[in-house]
Amino acid sequence: MLETKKSLTPMQRKFRKLKRNPKLFLVDSKAYLNTRKTLYVTWAKLGSFALVVLASLFIIAYYAVIASPRFVSESQFVVKEAGSSEVSLGGLAALGGSSPSMRDALILQKFIQSREMAMKLNNSVDLKSHYENTTWDFFSRLESKSSNEEYIEYFQEHVKVIHDEMSDVLLVEVQTFNSDYSLKVAQALLKISEEFINQLSDKMVLQQLDYAQTEVERAYTKLTEQQAALIQFQDDFKLYSPEILGGALVEAINQIEVEIIKEEAELKSLLVVMREDSVDVLNKQIRIQSLKEQVVQEQSKLTEKDHDSLNKVNRDFNEIKLKNELAADLYTSALVNLETVRADAYGKVKHLLVIEYPALAEDQKYPRRIYSIITWFISILLIYVVGRMVYTIIKEHQE
Repeated sequence: MLETKKSLTPMQRKFRKLKRNPKLFLVDSKAYLNTRKTLYVTWAKLGSFALVVLASLFIIAYYAVIASPRFVSESQFVVKEAGSSEVSLGGLAALGGSSPSMRDALILQKFIQSREMAMKLNNSVDLKSHYENTTWDFFSRLESKSSNEEYIEYFQEHVKVIHDEMSDVLLVEVQTFNSDYSLKVAQALLKISEEFINQLSDKMVLQQLDYAQTEVERAYTKLTEQQAALIQFQDDFKLYSPEILGGALVEAINQIEVEIIKEEAELKSLLVVMREDSVDVLNKQIRIQSLKEQVVQEQSKLTEKDHDSLNKVNRDFNEIKLKNELAADLYTSALVNLETVRADAYGKVKHLLVIEYPALAEDQKYPRRIYSIITWFISILLIYVVGRMVYTIIKEHQE
């Protein structure tokens, strides 16, 4: 047995030891012993500051080797109305006022970072799967099989929208792990934004036009009803206009009265030369009496307690006629308003004016490795200093 052990080479002994007890093999190895010795020496020299060094080394290793590069595709655009004639507000007025283009820009900014936009982009370019791809490093990618809420939060962190208050220009920055894909997502986002602005504009314009058109139709229906009532009234009383008929009656009565005066004058002349029972005098008296009866008859047509007297008919006719004129005026006003709304509608049409179209990124923009390493190192150092101060204060109070 001793001869067998002596016949083994050192390498064979190591393999046999590794096979029998891997833990003992690791503990007895020179690499482990040297590493342990180095850590002890480092801890003895640096103390707890070694944690800062180790964390900094990890951060450096992550950003230098592990962190996946993120490419950015940017676009800039502004929302404008076709008939916009805005005047910039100055002084105190600018503090409380907001122009229509500013409101539209803020609405679009909210929409781009909304759940609706995130889901539309996922449906069109499968954005969620791209962010969940296990090819990217663990700390940068979206967790696999994430919920929609987690995806939306991740989306809002990687699609940034910056609003320039002076020019109302929106700068949209799309981050993905592939430059071609960033361009594809940015183009899809721009298309969806244009559709949103067009729908928003069309909806507002159509609502105004529909209301104006409804008012025209309502006024036209009212006008036709009043015209039908007027025609029915004329048919019922067999007259076109009581006013015209009344004027004709008054003129006829005046003519008859003039003729009565003339006949009475002739009667007086006859009585001078003839007896009262003469034929000519009697005929003249009969004619005068007939004319007076005719006057009374014609006057009764104008004014009488009867419901069908011309003055009452004329009153009802004027009421219907007034309603007809009002309906005509309302219809004319509704038509004018419709044309005004149509003219104004063009001026309220909103357009998405693209200032900078998305472009293919040649270099990565994120992560900013040097900046991130320095920021993390300063943060860790500050945490260490504060922790040491707190530990020292607690220790002094305990003593």
